[in-house]
Amino acid sequence: MVHLKGWVGVPKLLYQLTLWTVNTTDQKSLFAVVGYQFHRAFSVYGGLNGLPGSRTLLGSHPYWLGHDRVMADEFFRPYFTHGVWASGEPLPGLWYTGMIGNNNSALGITAAQLTRQFAYFGSVWWMPTTHEFGPNGSFDDWEYHEDVATRFGASGGISHEDRFTDNADNANAPDNTTLRLADSLNLFDVDSLAPGITVQTARFRMLSLDAGLKYRGIFIGAAYFQRWLDELVGDGPLPLDSIVDKGFYVQAAFYPVKHELELYGATSWVFGDKDDGFSTQHEYLGGANWFFTKTTRNIRLNGQLIYVDRSPVSSSFGYYVGGQKGPTVSLGASILF
Repeated sequence: MVHLKGWVGVPKLLYQLTLWTVNTTDQKSLFAVVGYQFHRAFSVYGGLNGLPGSRTLLGSHPYWLGHDRVMADEFFRPYFTHGVWASGEPLPGLWYTGMIGNNNSALGITAAQLTRQFAYFGSVWWMPTTHEFGPNGSFDDWEYHEDVATRFGASGGISHEDRFTDNADNANAPDNTTLRLADSLNLFDVDSLAPGITVQTARFRMLSLDAGLKYRGIFIGAAYFQRWLDELVGDGPLPLDSIVDKGFYVQAAFYPVKHELELYGATSWVFGDKDDGFSTQHEYLGGANWFFTKTTRNIRLNGQLIYVDRSPVSSSFGYYVGGQKGPTVSLGASILF
C-alpha cells in the first residue's frame, strides 16, 4: 500500500492517491480522496473511504494488535465505497464523522450496477481525559501514557443492498459479497434462506458501541455490535422477515518490555439470531509483537494463535475462512514508512 498525499494551491485543499495490491486475492486498486479543511470543527471530503460503522474503519489501520481485524469486527463491519463525508472536532476531545456512500462496498461493483439507494453511516467518539487516544486512535499503548487515556464511541448506519447480478449467464454468483449470515453463507447466494430461493434486495442496518483505555503500556478495548437484515425481497417466498445478529469483542495488551515486546489476548463472539435458526460462534486468540528496532512502532514482527469455533465470515486477506473450526497460526512482519 503506497500513499501519495499533499495539498494543491492552498494548504487546506488536500488530496491523497493510494495504490493498493493484495497478491493472495490478485487485487490491484488505485483510488483517490480530495477534501477541504474549513475549520478544525468541519472538513469535507470526497472519494473512496470506509463507511464509519466500526472503530477500525476510522483511520486506526495499521495500528491494530494483529495484522487484521478480529472475527466479530470483520463480520459486522461495513466496507469501503465511493461517497462524500464530513468530519471534525467541535469540542476538545469530541469528534464526529458522517458519510453518504454509493452502497456498502465498491469492491467489484461497476457504476452501471449501482441502484439509486445510498448508504448513510456516521460515528461520534469522545476522549474525555486526555482528548486523544494515540496516533490514528491506535489499538495499543506504544506511547506509554502517563495519564489515563479514554475513548467512548458510537457508530452505525443504514444501506439498501442489491444482489448486483444483472448477467443471466452468471446468475448463481452475486457480485455483492459483503453480507454474511451467521452460518457464513452470503445472504445473496442461491438457497441461503430457503431451497431454490434467491434474495435479491435487503436493508442492512448496524449499530456499534465501543470503549477503550490506555495507561503506561496497557491497552483495553471492547465493542458491542448489533445488525439488522430486513426488507428482504426474493425471487420466491422467504421463510422469515428479518434477521437480528449481535456480538462483541474484548482486546487487551501490555508491554513486559517497554517499546520492544508486547503481549496481547482477545476474544470475540457472534450470536446468530436463534429465532431464525442461527447459532453462536466465537474465538479466542493470543499473540505478541516484537518491535525489534526499539525506536518505532512502524516496524514489527507479529505472531498470533487463534482458536475459532465456526467462523461466520471469510476475510479477504485476513485470518478467517467461513465455517472453519480449529486453530490458525500466523507469523508476519510489517513495515510502515
